[in-house]
Amino acid sequence: MSGEILFRILFLVLFVPGIGVRGYYTAKVRATRKRRSWKERLRDTVQAEGRTGAILLIGQGIYLIIAVLLYLLLSPSPLRFDLPVADWLRWIGVALGVLSLPFLAWVHYSLDKHWDVSLSLRKDHVLVTSGPYRRIRHPMYTVHLVYFFAWMLVSANLLLFINYILTILLITLRIPKEEKMLLDSFGEEYHAYMKRTGRLLPRFHEKKERE
Repeated sequence: MSGEILFRILFLVLFVPGIGVRGYYTAKVRATRKRRSWKERLRDTVQAEGRTGAILLIGQGIYLIIAVLLYLLLSPSPLRFDLPVADWLRWIGVALGVLSLPFLAWVHYSLDKHWDVSLSLRKDHVLVTSGPYRRIRHPMYTVHLVYFFAWMLVSANLLLFINYILTILLITLRIPKEEKMLLDSFGEEYHAYMKRTGRLLPRFHEKKERE
């Protein structure tokens, strides 16, 4: 077995469980909500994310499917998509990916029915502050930054590198909108939560208000 085929298999070993977790909770959430047409879902996404955010969210999803298929099917890449990443770095990517999978499942489990692909709040929405949310406000984004970085290293592929850049851009644009939405909904409860948590990494000391 050549090294490149081995890394493609390892990529699938990381890719399939993550997509499985995502797909399971997507189906679980949709089963508890009123069915909407794709036009209604698109309208709600644009309203919550803004036009630019909605285009980026949907575009990245479509791009990722195409990028993964091209990476897996074109070997070696005839279009110069391969990146010069050393094998030892690719193995670090495998380790990061394996370590991030349980955390990805934990975050989804903690959110459960309160999770959604697009920014939205249920009528019975509660502020989740347990599990990984005890110290981090956006652990879903944290784990995706690590998980997609692992994909990029293992694949050593330009298309997956571009996907990682798109992920960073999407998260950067999304966090302020999400925090505003939660502040509007939960008010002082979320404000107090922000003071004792970090945005993407844990904060172990509560932030004090400036005098």
